[in-house]
Amino acid sequence: MSTPVRTGRLTSLDVVRGAMLVVSVAVNSLLVTPEWFEHATWTGVHGLDLVFPVFVTLTGCGLAFAMHRRTDVGGLVRRVLVLVTAGLLYNALVLDRWDLATWRLPGVLQLYAAVVAVVALGHLLTRGWRGWALATVLLAAAHTTLLAAWATTCPQGALTPGCNPSGTVDVAVFGAPHVYALGVLGHDPEGLVAVLGALVSAAAGASVGHLLLAVRDAGRPPRAAVLPVAALALGAAGLAWAAATVPGLLTGTDVPAMKRLWTAPFSLSVAAGVAVVLLLVHLALDRPGTTAPLRAATWPLLALGRNSLLVYFGSHVVMSLLLRAVDADGRSAAERVAAAVAVGGAEQASFTVLAVLAWTALAGVLHRFRIYLRP
Repeated sequence: MSTPVRTGRLTSLDVVRGAMLVVSVAVNSLLVTPEWFEHATWTGVHGLDLVFPVFVTLTGCGLAFAMHRRTDVGGLVRRVLVLVTAGLLYNALVLDRWDLATWRLPGVLQLYAAVVAVVALGHLLTRGWRGWALATVLLAAAHTTLLAAWATTCPQGALTPGCNPSGTVDVAVFGAPHVYALGVLGHDPEGLVAVLGALVSAAAGASVGHLLLAVRDAGRPPRAAVLPVAALALGAAGLAWAAATVPGLLTGTDVPAMKRLWTAPFSLSVAAGVAVVLLLVHLALDRPGTTAPLRAATWPLLALGRNSLLVYFGSHVVMSLLLRAVDADGRSAAERVAAAVAVGGAEQASFTVLAVLAWTALAGVLHRFRIYLRP
């Protein structure tokens, strides 16, 4: 007798997304970001470099759940247009730059929109984990080949802020006044080159999502996902190593792990970590015997995860506005609030706790009334 296919959401995905959002809100609440945690200026990976790629990887996983039966092309077009429009407004708000001559065109929401569009349309071609695993490999190979080939034209065979494809492609498409830092820094971390790298993250996430769906729809217990998901995580780690080393062996060029160009060694390493965490939470929460106390304890994370788009980008906008509102003494509104809520003189810690609690409470209320921001 065949087992009926279940159509409900996996709790683990929303809970992992919620945990990522707690970190994101906490990071956004920093009044001063330590240099060791701030985005790496070029090569290397700092703590802040991980947040958005984790979000994109989980987005790929979520799209696997949303699109595994059908793709609503009309709804997709509307969603992408809303995201791009919101992204342009987001850029103007965060940068406080409203002059059309210098309005930044690429951005985090625009990159997110491109990822959503490509991954959603990709489901017209494949709706299985094998197809998405192959797409991950092909995208990683394409991005690495582009960067490695470009590096051969650079001094000493290394990508630099002055010699990289983003500095040429994104400036040529959008114009220097409309890209990151007005083109002064020689690249755009959310430009077209970065979009290709982000698609590697999203495709890897879609692979994991479809694999979990395949296990669930076959009527198997969550533990049946351990070996295949672990194999995908190891495969992603192996691809990351290959993307970092093979170009050097073949051409003498270097493609390091870095967020600025969203290289494959970086995106695949993040995806491997996300796969492992998602598997562990899947084993804990998506089994029939999950205890009521555990579900209650993870409910706030679930609520956050169900409104991830609102919380992720909303917390960025709110904090940007609070930091920009400066009084006559040069203190921002964020600093004034932090001083007002400080417990035991711990202004930063108190402000961070307040921010996390506020966004969690908002997400909880919206989840209670089943209100979700899905443009």
